[in-house]
Amino acid sequence: MTQPKPISFSEAERLSEIFDSANREEWQRTSHILKTLDLQPNMRIADVGAGTGYFASQFSDLVPEGFVYALDAEPNMVSYMDNRFEQEQRSNIKTGLSLPDNPCLPEKLDVVFLANVYRFIKERDTFLVNLFEQVSHKTRVVFVDFRGSNARVSPQQAMEEAALAGFVIESMDMEGCPDHYILQFRKPQAA
Repeated sequence: MTQPKPISFSEAERLSEIFDSANREEWQRTSHILKTLDLQPNMRIADVGAGTGYFASQFSDLVPEGFVYALDAEPNMVSYMDNRFEQEQRSNIKTGLSLPDNPCLPEKLDVVFLANVYRFIKERDTFLVNLFEQVSHKTRVVFVDFRGSNARVSPQQAMEEAALAGFVIESMDMEGCPDHYILQFRKPQAA
């Protein structure tokens, strides 16, 4: 029996079949994630590891007076999003390259969002140091990732690593999504 070829993160078209699938609400419960974010119309949000732009497109609708930065470390994903957002005629999204260990964030963000990304970051300690340096105490950071026995990084480990990097944990939602956790944290005001 032949095993299917693994999908590379550089294969945006193939990944869009998964990331943008009609049944994503079922397996991730994106409506709960969006409700939890409580985005306001004028907010500035960065979607780090934005992939095909699934969440960035939804954020664009939720922050019509704000702005969305869709960042990814994979150039093919950024090109894919450029085409997607042009076709969707979205004027409040800007794409950009991040680095594997550096989110490369713009200034004055209200929310930094990572969905199904944290577990793939090899140098998580370096990433978190860079993240800490690039956000203000007003910026809420949100990680959404897999939980359970096959999670590469457990929710507890993600929470501990964020705290070790100097962040203050605000909440951990383990119930709202079928197989995902939602971790929210901030940089302390005194930092």
